[in-house]
Amino acid sequence: MEKAGDRMLIRVPLDKVGQAGDLIQLMEKIYYLSDRITNVSRDEAALTIEYGGSDEEEVVRRLDALCASMAGRRKLPYRKVKDNRRDGKAAGRAQAQTGALLSRERDSERSEGSGVSERSEPSESAKEAYVLLEQALVKLLRSRAQAYGAALRRYPAMMPESVLQKSGYIRNFPQNVYAVGEFRHQFDTMQEIRTRLKDNAPLHELLQPSGMYLQPCVCYHVYEERSATRSGSPAGNGSGSGGPGTAGAVSSGPKLALYSAYGPCFRHEHASRIDDSRLREFGMFEIVYIGGAQEVRDMRQKLLEDTWRLFGQLGLEGYVETASDPFFLPEDTDRRLFQLAAESKFELRFAPGGESASDYAVTSFNVCGDVLCKAFGITGESAEYGDSGEAGETGKGVPLHSGCTAFGVDRWVQALAETHGYEAGSWPQLIREHL
Repeated sequence: MEKAGDRMLIRVPLDKVGQAGDLIQLMEKIYYLSDRITNVSRDEAALTIEYGGSDEEEVVRRLDALCASMAGRRKLPYRKVKDNRRDGKAAGRAQAQTGALLSRERDSERSEGSGVSERSEPSESAKEAYVLLEQALVKLLRSRAQAYGAALRRYPAMMPESVLQKSGYIRNFPQNVYAVGEFRHQFDTMQEIRTRLKDNAPLHELLQPSGMYLQPCVCYHVYEERSATRSGSPAGNGSGSGGPGTAGAVSSGPKLALYSAYGPCFRHEHASRIDDSRLREFGMFEIVYIGGAQEVRDMRQKLLEDTWRLFGQLGLEGYVETASDPFFLPEDTDRRLFQLAAESKFELRFAPGGESASDYAVTSFNVCGDVLCKAFGITGESAEYGDSGEAGETGKGVPLHSGCTAFGVDRWVQALAETHGYEAGSWPQLIREHL
């Protein structure tokens, strides 16, 4: 251990943490040993943990326990399925992850004592370009969703706790949620607020839970809308067999219902992980599809292929690989392995070749099985399943299957700006057509 300004550098030899198996997964989890950890990096010999607290020995003990909990588990089997990078294709996820860390170290300044990365203020041209690119991209994505027959939706930015509980989000990702507090509608509370403001006293003690949360994603609103309903397309929705460059549904079964929505999302990311591609507030455009198991997988594949073509048409470089959700508790490691083995999640990652450290997911393509439909009571009629046997007991509605393709709009905007700059004249024709 050594001092670096007001922070402690904890160096841990790689052979000491080798029992954890997957070092990339370990590095992700280390941030959650303490909110005073400001950076995790590695070289050929050791992991280096930057720590702003005073009980570094406790951090080391927690690290030992984390490594022990991960011991004997398989390394996550990431598999690339597409790659259009002209250079540097050999750079795997491990190098990309450490590259991103090095990029943060190089390009970000840490605020004193907080561990928060301060991003440099963008120029006036960059600010305007980001607004125009966002508007054009959302129009483009919305037009493509409509081509599939997706019903358009607009949902509130807040979500009831009951929805997040049913979806399993709070259980799986408690570190990410933002709860909404509120002041009581009482005169004495309002008077106390004014008194505290005069005294520069904190107000948080007067807040009470509202039962609402800032939405971490948009798609759960769709499930709540469809909650306790049978299958069938929403008004104005097509069969889900269209879309750019596609030819009709591959299989038969419950009619596929599609929805699309765009909105702000909020996730309480660890302060030291905030950078230009990881924000606590960001825009997400989602296409949700609900129907039979095969129909959902077919739709996911169509969206993956079409998005990959769009990615190339816009002059972006990267790859598609199998992925998993960021479960952080040690007992959830097997869930990550299952997602990867079942290929229930793919990510499209922007990763230009050469020496660039940029490597971040811009879109995820997910199949959820019947888990969410079961949680929200979304069922189909058994007759719709024909002779497939999927319906279970004859004459009773059974949970449908679902999937979701989620576009991180801010990340697409960043990727476009990194690739083509801030001048509209240099942007791809497809983007300029939607300005």
